[in-house]
Amino acid sequence: MTLKTTTQNRQHIGFRWLALIAILFCELMVHAWVRTESTQAILRISHAQAGITKNMSYKKELSLERDRLKSDTRITKIARTHLNLSTDAFSQTIYLSGTDQ
Repeated sequence: MTLKTTTQNRQHIGFRWLALIAILFCELMVHAWVRTESTQAILRISHAQAGITKNMSYKKELSLERDRLKSDTRITKIARTHLNLSTDAFSQTIYLSGTDQ
């Protein structure tokens, strides 16, 4: 073998190693990107689930408040204390028209 052939073989082997290192580096970068995106997706899902739980709790509180506000005992108490209605007026049905006459 000549010196020129040996030098060309070493350069050829060097380029192969350089290409292999470049491919491994690209694979490492893709792997890191996939892991980062996976972590971000998990965080977004976690925040969404927390928001859903919070909204469900708020809806439950609103439902309880609605039930409390429309309870018959509360309405009866308001009618007696603030509107000065007697028990005779509770058995009557009063229809109000939508227009003022």
